[in-house]
Amino acid sequence: MIQFWVYWFMEKIGDYAENPFEGLLDDIPMLQISRAIEIDLPEIIADEKLPSPIQPIDQNLM
Repeated sequence: MIQFWVYWFMEKIGDYAENPFEGLLDDIPMLQISRAIEIDLPEIIADEKLPSPIQPIDQNLM
């Protein structure tokens, strides 16, 4: 029974970590990364209109 549980748990961890771009709490914060690029590019050309950075929600970036 313990061996079954270990393999089942490993499978569930693999399923969870399989796609880091789903937008879950432990995934890569793609929205924050893309917003940082969106802010940096106008700064390079000295544009005055800059979007606001993404703020964390419950200490998590999405």
